[in-house]
Amino acid sequence: MTKCLSFHSRYRCQSSGACCGAGWTIPFTDKELRDVRALPLSPRVPFRALPDGTMVAGVRQDGTCTFLEDGTRLCEIHRVGGHALLPLSCRMFPRIVLHDPRGTFISLSHFCPTAAAMLFEPGPVGIVDAPSTLTGVGALDGLDARNVWPPLLRRGMLMDLESYGTWERLGVEVLTRDGLTAREGLDALDAATTRITRWSPGTTPLTHAVLDAFAALSPLISPVEDHDPAVKRWLAARLFGSWVAYQGEGLATIVRYLRACLDAFTVELARDRNALEAIRRSDRLIVHDSSSQRLATLLNA
Repeated sequence: MTKCLSFHSRYRCQSSGACCGAGWTIPFTDKELRDVRALPLSPRVPFRALPDGTMVAGVRQDGTCTFLEDGTRLCEIHRVGGHALLPLSCRMFPRIVLHDPRGTFISLSHFCPTAAAMLFEPGPVGIVDAPSTLTGVGALDGLDARNVWPPLLRRGMLMDLESYGTWERLGVEVLTRDGLTAREGLDALDAATTRITRWSPGTTPLTHAVLDAFAALSPLISPVEDHDPAVKRWLAARLFGSWVAYQGEGLATIVRYLRACLDAFTVELARDRNALEAIRRSDRLIVHDSSSQRLATLLNA
């Protein structure tokens, strides 16, 4: 079973080149090196060696990857050899993958302009089967939690996977509910989560407690800003398939993580009032420039 959010299911790479111009270090395995060197590519200095001997893609003075073609703005490896010959980090971008005993969950980084634009497209939000366009990129590299304990309800108390999956599904629903601002949706998730984390064994099944907590939320109808639907979908994407669920010490850590995401967006939005670019900058900071484990550790307190 491989799942994604409905608004991500239409993702197709549009070759924007944003990932190629980000200045990231792109490592190559020995096999990837051999495969790329066998391609009829343009003359260039394509690789450089790190101090530990790892070979990585070369970069130009402006930070762009040397494999990015000036005229077409396409990756020459991709154009000549196909997607399968890209190095792992390029092959996976912008996918963020979690494997656990329930299956595989694919979200996207919205540093990718194509993924960010999809947040602004109207339509219902739900968890759906991931199409081959998301899954058909070879082995899906990500956080492998298939052989670890389920997420924590709170420090010292495990959840069962059915209850966690219910919390995740209802969390996505409340975060994207019509008539709520992004902040109000997050506050509602926080209120339901606070009630759930008070649960103790021997009272009622945890799944029932999760359902009851979300059902008890007071309905709200508030005026929303034009960018709120997109921001709410973005928060849902940071909740869905969250690595923090396995790196933190309870559901409250995930809610704090989402608050940190929204706070980062608020700061970025103040720079230029461009919601799409604010989401892109926020995901670069949160998804790419930060360690999710380090964030989880800081947010556990």
